Amino acid sequence: MLTGLGIVTVVLLAALFWYYVIYNPAAQTDWERLPTLTQYRQQHPQCVRGEQTLCCHCGSAEHLDLGVLQYTDWRRQIMCRQCKNRLWRESD
Repeated sequence: MLTGLGIVTVVLLAALFWYYVIYNPAAQTDWERLPTLTQYRQQHPQCVRGEQTLCCHCGSAEHLDLGVLQYTDWRRQIMCRQCKNRLWRESD
């Protein structure tokens, strides 16, 4: 049976695990460096065709919607399907 100190230790370890493995502050910082879709469209007006947004590197209109750390990650990064460059970020 866990004592009060044991419970606190388990909770602290779980919080540290979540912060460094699941949330991952380095991944968060990297994701935040990507522009949002609105910012991307403002930075690359030549890549906007009506509602469609093209890759500013190769001109492709096909994108991949990927989680930053895993498929179910709420931090989404949109990548070009053709050249694999990261274009903008979204969140679920």
